[in-house]
Amino acid sequence: MSDPTRREFFQLLGAGGALLLLPPGCGSSGAFFSDGERRTLAALANAVLPADDTPGGGALGAVDYLEKLLTAFDAKVAPIFLGGPYSGRAPYPDDHGGATTNFPPAGFTPMALDRVAERAWRLRLYGSKGVDGGGPNDAVLGPVDGLRDTIKNAIRQADAAAAPMRVDALDADALATLFAGLDQDYRDVLLDLVPQAAFGAPEYGGNPGGAGWQLCYFEGDQMPLGYSLYDTSAGMYRERPEAPVTTPNPDPDPQPLDDDTRAYLTQLVTLLGGKEFP
Repeated sequence: MSDPTRREFFQLLGAGGALLLLPPGCGSSGAFFSDGERRTLAALANAVLPADDTPGGGALGAVDYLEKLLTAFDAKVAPIFLGGPYSGRAPYPDDHGGATTNFPPAGFTPMALDRVAERAWRLRLYGSKGVDGGGPNDAVLGPVDGLRDTIKNAIRQADAAAAPMRVDALDADALATLFAGLDQDYRDVLLDLVPQAAFGAPEYGGNPGGAGWQLCYFEGDQMPLGYSLYDTSAGMYRERPEAPVTTPNPDPDPQPLDDDTRAYLTQLVTLLGGKEFP
């Protein structure tokens, strides 16, 4: 099978259950990127997740996410990890197995890092030069480059490659060619972080309004409402009719797998020793 298109990529996400992790990253609102750097970085994000009739990586908040991640330690408590209990996106259940109109307050707050985690994150963001004594393996592997320098260097390389044009003025084909010509380390970092921005919780800076979740048909966090609600009058749990957990979702498949994708997944499952159930 050839490299999947953007739309096929989302089909594969849906076929695999779309395990979505809330990624780390979020910091101060201080400006780390200049306006020109933001334009270039948004264009590079579009090279990772191109825009078609749906938003690309730039519109899905990659720049804001990266800026908050790279400036995390500018905050009094570095909000690398945000703890609940609730985001405020889902309401409380009532006593009869239904939803109320009462929503909990947004409760994603920064969790303090222990000294080991803080040192590891400082090493990741600032590199060896940002940690007292340098990185633990510098003597063997050499100094570690931090994400702050890596992203800035990727922007500079992209700007130089596009000159005298601006990166954000390139058409899709030229942008893809430019991205393919970046250093492998720069491409790897962007391929890792742009999807985090697009599909992580909005509190981390990306995925504005849950737009990334809508692309892969993910409802987002559903607590405290949940899916099986306890009806105290009947003494039983009632599933939400629009989102049951013991029967198929009643809605039609929003993006059915095409024959090639289904054949690919069937072959993969078979090779792994699994089987397909009717």
